[in-house]
Amino acid sequence: MIVLLFTSCAPRPERTALSRANTLLDEGRAQNAFDIVESYLRQHPDSAPFLRMRVVVLLRQERPDLAALALQHVPAGQPIIPEILRHRDRIVRENAAKLVSEQPNVSDLHELTRALDDSDPWVRGYCARALGQLNNPAALKPLFRLLTDDNWFVRAESAKAIGKIGDARAVGWLVQLLQDPDGNVRYSARSALHDLATESARSSLLRVLESAAPVDKFAIAAALAKLHDPAALDPLVTAAESKDAEVRRLAAQALGECGLAAGTNALAVLLSDQDPVAREQAQTAIRQITEGKNE
Repeated sequence: MIVLLFTSCAPRPERTALSRANTLLDEGRAQNAFDIVESYLRQHPDSAPFLRMRVVVLLRQERPDLAALALQHVPAGQPIIPEILRHRDRIVRENAAKLVSEQPNVSDLHELTRALDDSDPWVRGYCARALGQLNNPAALKPLFRLLTDDNWFVRAESAKAIGKIGDARAVGWLVQLLQDPDGNVRYSARSALHDLATESARSSLLRVLESAAPVDKFAIAAALAKLHDPAALDPLVTAAESKDAEVRRLAAQALGECGLAAGTNALAVLLSDQDPVAREQAQTAIRQITEGKNE
């Protein structure tokens, strides 16, 4: 338990104070626990157990910015990340995961992967986000499993993380999420496919494009546009005729990224679109194609 980790090597007065702070925290009296921690640190500013306890209390108070500052004062030695990600209090774990997701360290890989099994979906989701930032292929297998998680936030963050890590094997999984009931997940899947669009993934994208349902072809084509692949043109031209203004905007953007002259006819039609953003995006896309500004 966290109490034992903090108190096992502490002098008796320190153990007593820590025990009291932990009891108050368990009772939901986080401010009282914080007062004890600050009072002790005023007298013993170098107390490692209390410097660690300060981080926990601030996380319980949902003050992650202050917790991040407090984390900088924790002495090197025994890592605190495993303790806060495994803490018995759900709110502490949630805020710890969110904190770590903002600036993960490669040394946190094991604990972040372990936390993907946490009972709390926000912990799982933030840890998935952190793993995506670490960009370590070792995280792919557990992240694949979370693509079928019951919680939308976990699925969305896992999809984005897989896209950042990059592995062509993920293409088929992500395509399945394009029809997810949650719009955030669908958006994350589209973004992840675009991130995955590298030369090594071209054959996988072409294969799923051929067999995909019509409603999914646009997202796959938008990814292939990043590779300037001619197979992207027909689905993008179809999308440019959509009744949905947002789809027309995205289609124009993708046609510009595709960079093929054959896409300018569809873009020319969008120049008189009723949506001003679609018109502007079409102008930008035509300029990209004619001036050859695609990489």
